[in-house]
Amino acid sequence: MCAGRLVVVGSRRRTRRTADGTRQVLVIRRLYCAACRRLHHELPACLVPYKRYDVASWEAVAAQGRAAAVAVDEGTVTRWGHWLTSCVVAARRWWAATDPGDPWPVALQGPPPWLAAPPGWLAVVVHRLVHHAAWGQTRSAWLA
Repeated sequence: MCAGRLVVVGSRRRTRRTADGTRQVLVIRRLYCAACRRLHHELPACLVPYKRYDVASWEAVAAQGRAAAVAVDEGTVTRWGHWLTSCVVAARRWWAATDPGDPWPVALQGPPPWLAAPPGWLAVVVHRLVHHAAWGQTRSAWLA
């Protein structure tokens, strides 16, 4: 994020799916930054940018793999596993390059599944990447 002053200019709807497949419609505020002249979206901590399922669903798949109680098919679980692994690897590199004094969470240092990862670890990783514009495909403000 550019750290400019953000002004609310509207909102948009965003559908979130939970682990049991329930759909919830959230209203996401759109924010304009005069410094960078761009729109940002305020994301709640329960969302991963550009993903339909919530953070808790992704974390369950990261910890339990196919045994996770998430309402998706096995192919989706496999794709999620690949995405999570690449996301964590990229985040580790970014974290080491930008903030070497802050250790990467010990629970995520090994390969998946990340059984020992504390609840909410993915939200922390996503928050850091998004807040520092390292997510790659989004400009979002973060709502904790």
